[in-house]
Amino acid sequence: MHKWIRWWGLGLFAAITALCWLFTDVIVEKTFEFTGTQIVGAKVELDSAELSLSPAGLTLSGLQVTNPEEPMQNLLQSERIAFALDGIALLRRQFIAEEMTASGLQFYTERKSSGAIDGRLFGGSDDDEGKDSSFALPGLNLPDTDALVAEEKARVAAEISAAEAEIAAIEAGWQQRIDALPGDAELAAYKKRWDELKDANALQKLSGLRELKKDIDSDLDQLKGADEQLKTDTAKVKALSQRAASLPAEEAKRLLAGVGLDGGVDGMIRSLLGDEAATWLQRGISLYRASAGQLGGGSSAPKADEPAKAPRGQGLDVRFAEAQPLPDFLIKRASLDGIASIAGQPIAFAGELRDVTGEQALWGKPLTLKLAGSADSGAALNIDGLFDRRGERAADSLNFDLKQLALSALTLSDSAELPVQLQQGLANVSGKLALNGDALDANIDSLVRQAKLAVNAGDDASSSSKTLARALSAVSEFDLDLDIGGSLDKPELGMKSSLDKALGQALGAEFKAKVAEQQGELEQKLAAALGPELSALSGRGGALDGFGSAIGSRRDALKALLKQLGR
Repeated sequence: MHKWIRWWGLGLFAAITALCWLFTDVIVEKTFEFTGTQIVGAKVELDSAELSLSPAGLTLSGLQVTNPEEPMQNLLQSERIAFALDGIALLRRQFIAEEMTASGLQFYTERKSSGAIDGRLFGGSDDDEGKDSSFALPGLNLPDTDALVAEEKARVAAEISAAEAEIAAIEAGWQQRIDALPGDAELAAYKKRWDELKDANALQKLSGLRELKKDIDSDLDQLKGADEQLKTDTAKVKALSQRAASLPAEEAKRLLAGVGLDGGVDGMIRSLLGDEAATWLQRGISLYRASAGQLGGGSSAPKADEPAKAPRGQGLDVRFAEAQPLPDFLIKRASLDGIASIAGQPIAFAGELRDVTGEQALWGKPLTLKLAGSADSGAALNIDGLFDRRGERAADSLNFDLKQLALSALTLSDSAELPVQLQQGLANVSGKLALNGDALDANIDSLVRQAKLAVNAGDDASSSSKTLARALSAVSEFDLDLDIGGSLDKPELGMKSSLDKALGQALGAEFKAKVAEQQGELEQKLAAALGPELSALSGRGGALDGFGSAIGSRRDALKALLKQLGR
């Protein structure tokens, strides 16, 4: 008689099931680490992962996400992340979390070991190697005026030739126009008509005189129009000729602008603090790429004109029509809390994310973020963001406001010539950032009060460096505004600050005198190199004077004839 139950098979099945259950947490942990590492491009690590079935849930402990730009630093670290899962969705291989709680979040923490992946390159590009980012004081390395004149002589000579050609064309045009205007021949014809009318009867004389006056008035109108046009062209010719006198000075200023000496000390603060600001910007972009870069906009369903074709023998995943279709991954609401270190100041924050998915077009909602935080020192932080990938182009926005941030020991510049550290200060910072496709548009405004700057200009520093150091040390309040454009791959950073004015006043006569001397020397050399061309152009201001006299004499003759006719 056959045995309906093979006890050895049932025992084997039970053993395999038990082993799978025992190692489920390890499998989840390793799968999460592997997938996260592939997405970020650097190590993603967990201390442990725990999956529960009743109720369905997943808890991740000790998460570390390496910064792909700095392998000894974490972009993100979390003590515990817990998911309340939809068990039915799990059976459909969908990760749907009604709630998620992430606690103990921290950003840019130091790692004990490198998070680099073998074969990957981290840090700055090769193009950055060997570059000298040290701050150079303006006016200390003035340009070679002889070299500037040699480079620009041909361009300026071409400009002079173009002006001369334009004047010649105007003059030739007026010669043709004067020949076409009423002149001696027309005047003689009018006099002949008048002489013939003298012998006509009264009716013919009255009619002929009316026609004669009408024709003369028409010619006067023509001369008047020519006179007005002549005034316009004469002003243009004089402007072109007068430019010859101002060309050396204007060109000298333009050339100095090209080497950064046109505005005096405007923009000095960018040279001084630009490297640190660029570092802050790249950190923000790295965090953005890691956190928002995976928010795809498309559905997993194939497009109508691009039917999915499975490789032979490998089958096909079919997505059946659903009344309320759900993405394969979705977190409907996530509660967050942690510590954000901003300029060395720890700020405890809490908030929430909503609608986290890589298939926003399918879900139909963008990801939203709201955070609020505070510090014992009195600092307050508010962040409000929206990340919309439902269309073909990203449409993200982020607004933040940070008040009463206590700053201390903050390096503003590590320049060897003029290192600057903010020893203390109280800052208010607000910002608006937007991403449209790959185009960045952001503005960050900050105001620092109760500031104390430490500037260490050594004994062997230049007099200019020592002057600037004294000026910065006296500053107690300043603003710093950043404008960010360009793209994520090539951001463009603009910077302005009230410190520019303070530095300019400090350098004062020393810098201005050097720039004025340089501009005067350049102006003289340009004038000497282009002397004949400039002289010829400057003498062309009266090129149209003779045409004005011709128009005036013809007008006067016609008016005199009208007077004889009784007007």
